[in-house]
Amino acid sequence: MSDTVRLATIVMLAAGGIFAGALVWYAWERVWIWRRLTLSEYAVDFRRSLRKADPAMPILLLVCAAAAAVFAWRTDDPARTLAAAAIALLATILVSSLVIAEPINSQFRRRAEGVVPPDADRLRQLWRRFHLVRTALGVAAYVLLVAAATYA
Repeated sequence: MSDTVRLATIVMLAAGGIFAGALVWYAWERVWIWRRLTLSEYAVDFRRSLRKADPAMPILLLVCAAAAAVFAWRTDDPARTLAAAAIALLATILVSSLVIAEPINSQFRRRAEGVVPPDADRLRQLWRRFHLVRTALGVAAYVLLVAAATYA
């Protein structure tokens, strides 16, 4: 294994592990708590959580995907195929997050803390469902990256 592949492997697995772990943590911890909060409590907690996660999550995803692309470029099949499949899942997460989650996030982020956007209950339900699917895709991508690393 070359130094380039070794470094790409470390970066993709570290960033991917943190990214997938954060997705799972939100799905495991926050999503189910948010379901039980009043809309006013939810608006406050969700907005505060976004302030922390919104900048970090896309950065982790992009770092992981970029390292996975270098890894795929410098390895042979089947490692390349597994890494490419993981990159496709990460791209799906990124695009769908921009199209589905970001407009919902903006509804809460643009308002003052505690102000509930119109149709907040529907937004909460849509975000929860979307996030659970996104989490499954993120975990699948990470599993593919780990499998790819074992073939390198």
